[in-house]
Amino acid sequence: MANFLPSALVAGQAVFNDAFQKGEWRLPDSAAIRMVKKAGIASPALNELRTREDRSVNAYMPIRQAAIGGTARAHNHTGAKGDSQATAVSWTTLSEPFSISKKQADNNVLTWAQMYASSLQNAIYNIIDRADAWFVAAAVAAKTGYSAGGGKGNFNTTDDVYEVPAAEANYFFQNGRQCLRYNRYNGPLMVIADDHAATSAERLTAQGSANATNYGFQFGNMEILPTTRSILGSAYNGSALMFETGLVAVLPWIPKQNRKPLNPTKVEDAIGDYGQISVPELGFNIGIHAYSARVDDSSVGGYTQDVRHYFEASIDLGFTKSELSSYRDANDEVIYAIGQVP
Repeated sequence: MANFLPSALVAGQAVFNDAFQKGEWRLPDSAAIRMVKKAGIASPALNELRTREDRSVNAYMPIRQAAIGGTARAHNHTGAKGDSQATAVSWTTLSEPFSISKKQADNNVLTWAQMYASSLQNAIYNIIDRADAWFVAAAVAAKTGYSAGGGKGNFNTTDDVYEVPAAEANYFFQNGRQCLRYNRYNGPLMVIADDHAATSAERLTAQGSANATNYGFQFGNMEILPTTRSILGSAYNGSALMFETGLVAVLPWIPKQNRKPLNPTKVEDAIGDYGQISVPELGFNIGIHAYSARVDDSSVGGYTQDVRHYFEASIDLGFTKSELSSYRDANDEVIYAIGQVP
């Protein structure tokens, strides 16, 4: 063969440094689920009671009742008895499997450890992304269908949205807060704001008492969690979910076998092992299960006499909110959807 082609250099191969890989490994949205998990208040016993995936769990609370409306005292008064209600807690399982063969890295610029680390990180990032999207969607689905009033907006009973008129755009968050105050939510508020609403919040919070027009006053005792996820869609020029801190919670759960470190020795056999991994972006641990099997992986980078290691990262998430009786309205809920009318 002419021109020294057999001795020509093949394509140079190198691995990008960690800093250069940050464009590919951008952290997904996680603020909404992380902060709600941190601030949510629910009974810790709910997680303990769920001993296995197929065991149902109920939570109970006493409920308010409508006023009797008496106008005089009586010697033989009776009155209504108190009551309670049960709420079934349901969990959603999010799982992300991946696999690597033992000999896959023997003929690769990436080491086996690098392959495992990147595959695990990919699974974790996918779970973070899915978990945050799951929570926002669950919160939107649980929005109230009733409001007693409040502020200068109007409650759209068709779409279950408190709508802020265009003229009140600079007071979007004040009107949302007043709607919740009017409905007797007087504590600190959590606000999950979509891209347009979060942009407005950033601009308006910069207009403080030292400016000619002060818009910053409306953000006191209010925590705004920006998200790139859609809340009410393009029909509104910005939208948000508002609820009092502590009234919405996320219950993370993994099987009891996973509540320990993964044993790397046991991963090498067909039975495998259970373990857990801490995910700071979510604020809780996710489970991991792994086992191995003999394979011919020559078609996908391994070799004819090979062993494939199978991994699965997973988490069960339960969405809970403070339940309301129907003494005000059958559609009454603690989460309010706020939309800015264009």
